[in-house]
Amino acid sequence: MKLLTIRSLAFILGVGVLATLIQTVEVWGQQAAGPPPAGVAANVMDFDYTKTHSFPNILDSFAPLYVPQPRMENSPRLKDLIREGKLWLSLEDTIALTLENNLDIDVARFTIPLAQADYLRSKSGSAARGVTGVSTISTALFAGAIGSSTTSGSSGSSSGAGGAGFSGGGAENLGSVGCCDPVAGFSMGWDQNKTPLGTIALTGVPSLTNQQTSYSTYYGQGFMTGTSYVVAFYGDRSTTTALTSLVNPEVPSGMILTLSQNLLNGFGYRANASSLRIAKNDLQLTDSVFRQQVITTIAQVVNLYSDLLYYRENVQVAEEALRTAETLLKDNTRQVEIGAMAAIEITRAKSEVAARRQDLIVAQTSYHQQEETLKTALAKHVDADLTRVAIEPTDKLPEPKPNDIPPLEEALAEAVKNRPEIEQANLNMRNQDITIQAVRNRLLPSLNVFASYGPTGLSGHFLCGGNPLYEPACPQGVTGYVPGGASDALSQVFHNKFPYYSLGVNLQIPIRNRAAQADEATALIQERQMRVKLQQQINQIQQDVRNAVIAVTQAQVRIDAAKEATGLAKETLEGEQKKFLLGESTPFLVIQAQRDLTTAAGNEANARDTYAKALTQFAQATATILDKYHIEIAEAKSGQVTRAMNIPGTPVSPSGQ
Repeated sequence: MKLLTIRSLAFILGVGVLATLIQTVEVWGQQAAGPPPAGVAANVMDFDYTKTHSFPNILDSFAPLYVPQPRMENSPRLKDLIREGKLWLSLEDTIALTLENNLDIDVARFTIPLAQADYLRSKSGSAARGVTGVSTISTALFAGAIGSSTTSGSSGSSSGAGGAGFSGGGAENLGSVGCCDPVAGFSMGWDQNKTPLGTIALTGVPSLTNQQTSYSTYYGQGFMTGTSYVVAFYGDRSTTTALTSLVNPEVPSGMILTLSQNLLNGFGYRANASSLRIAKNDLQLTDSVFRQQVITTIAQVVNLYSDLLYYRENVQVAEEALRTAETLLKDNTRQVEIGAMAAIEITRAKSEVAARRQDLIVAQTSYHQQEETLKTALAKHVDADLTRVAIEPTDKLPEPKPNDIPPLEEALAEAVKNRPEIEQANLNMRNQDITIQAVRNRLLPSLNVFASYGPTGLSGHFLCGGNPLYEPACPQGVTGYVPGGASDALSQVFHNKFPYYSLGVNLQIPIRNRAAQADEATALIQERQMRVKLQQQINQIQQDVRNAVIAVTQAQVRIDAAKEATGLAKETLEGEQKKFLLGESTPFLVIQAQRDLTTAAGNEANARDTYAKALTQFAQATATILDKYHIEIAEAKSGQVTRAMNIPGTPVSPSGQ
């Protein structure tokens, strides 16, 4: 009765601990999806998902990692740059807002913690899953993940464990374990059965009742060398109603230590750590992919800003053309009133004013459309306040200078050194080399050696005077049952009274080995293909640089030609106006000269915009755009730019401190 009460209390206690653990994990899960704990940063980039800790609080292993919600509010800098109903933007502030708020960069940031989580997964011995945007090797070559080969000898070592008398529930199946997270377990069971007998000669009773309570606990771990070990303790307590039992109740206990090592297939760090090494390289790959996204986005936004400056100049050109047309209308009206000109010239002048007013409306709407496009690129969400303000760019389109770009050979060398695509290709080649090393190891036969040591002990109530095997445990002259318990059995285990030793080898030789040969050939073919792609990438990058150099040169020539055309058009207009005053020209020729000047001025503004874009194209092609605009990749990762705002008189915000 006492034993039953203890078992009941143990069962209730176990259920209570399990319920508490489940409830704790549920609470942690709710915290992981909800607001951050007090004192915890809310930026996903503030966390390192490559490391976890299970000590001293072992329950942390069952808790989900905290992942903060994305920050969807605009940075304070955007609000601080709004003054007098306008958003004052320099190119420097435009870039800062891009790093803080652009959603393309924000999306790319999440690939970094994803790669960290993938690396954490591979540290456990599981296969790396890869990260979106990062080139990965064929997943078919990673079937089974890291450490799969470390369990190849499990059948042999498990048989040894069974020979040691393993009776624990589940522990006897752990002859070897996979890499790399340790595994621990505990099992306990109770059963009772009553069996009718046809004779009492063997047991002394007509029916036999057996009752057993068993337990086992174990701990095991595998390593990337292909080594694994398991240590386990087990025991039970059994009683029977048989009158002939020499030990009743019977309390056997035991321990087993099993070591397993792969010697061919699955031997060594290179064979087992391929996924871990690739996941580690993927951390660098993800950084490179993120830098490439920053370069692409910054180039796009700089071009948007250049277009905005062009559209502003286009508005100014249209306004000047409208003023000139209105002045001509006033002059023609005065000439008609005094009879010096036919009335039809007023109609022509009015038509010109209407055409120039239409051009101004088109220029203004194009400018407003460009404003909205730029706002979308600079804000996480365009709210009502941002919609109402107009953008006031404070910079101007660049003027050509002789040293705007370096010589071609220097530019080509810069591009090959800086372009993220080259870095990514080299890292992928490194990953492929790791894969080749792993698949070549799989060509070998599987050879596993194992050793087991398993001392056992037996205690309980001994029947003295009739059991020669356990007679030493009985006091001299004593007959009948002498009590004993689990402590006696464990003492026998630790004193190695009844040892068990086991050594074994397990060799498995594939006769044709076609799957491993195909995997090895696939890895080599992919490696050769990647070498060709790398050269193809280099050729494309060099072509990009040459195209950018040509674009800059062409844009310089266009600006010079456009300036000359504008000057000539202005001189032509002034000449026609003077001739008109002297009666040697006609209003039509004056209007034509005005149109030519407007077209020339618009072409000059467009040429300046083209030149600015060509410089951006060159900086993007050589991957020097980050250095050109003094962009720190750490600031791009965090989304917090420390540089001060570039508008004179603007108070410094917390984001710019």
